[in-house]
Amino acid sequence: MSPKSYNEVAQFLVMNTFSDDGATCLIMTELVETGLVCAIGGFGWSPPEYESFTDMPIQTKLPITDSLRSAEIVIVRTSVELFKKYPVASQMVIPGSWETMISIPAHPIGGIAFFSSLNIELDEETELFYIAIGSLLGLYASRLPTALIEVAIATKQKIEIPAVPLTERQLVIAGMLERGFNNSQIGLEIGYSESLVRQETVAIYRKLQVTGRQAMQAIRTLHLSELEEAKE
Repeated sequence: MSPKSYNEVAQFLVMNTFSDDGATCLIMTELVETGLVCAIGGFGWSPPEYESFTDMPIQTKLPITDSLRSAEIVIVRTSVELFKKYPVASQMVIPGSWETMISIPAHPIGGIAFFSSLNIELDEETELFYIAIGSLLGLYASRLPTALIEVAIATKQKIEIPAVPLTERQLVIAGMLERGFNNSQIGLEIGYSESLVRQETVAIYRKLQVTGRQAMQAIRTLHLSELEEAKE
């Protein structure tokens, strides 16, 4: 059975692909056209930890953005080393117990990063293995939007009558997310700060139980398909 979301892919990577490497949690990110790195899926994260990886400019000095910019694997060991090399990380919610953080580019999608309970050494064999996984994920990403349509079908009822209703402002923002607007564009369009739009976007994802912009756009594709069917 093929996975239908990045969350399922992340779970498979943690429990199978990187299990021997002591993986405890993993984040998958997308590099969008505006230069933002956005979390699109993950496994083993609490909501605050996951949200720390939302809408980061590619210029941000962090292991995962360094990995994307250089197209190379970046390894950091222990939280002390992480905060020393990457001061911005001290403002993020990072998992408490880990030994090694590994960031892997997965072009053209973006990248992945996982935290391990082991002290991992990047020898030639391990590096080739990680690069191969990143390349496979990049290829897989070209197929996933179609699969996300299936997720949208299952999510449709939650969107129409969500368990936690969207506010008026969130409904407007959700509609713009479906049409592909980024946070900066939404803020300019409706007169809110980008920071406020970001907060509302995270709340919308949580309420609708979707993992990111691609899922929102898949929902719009589903709506348009239904309209075309209605015309026929």
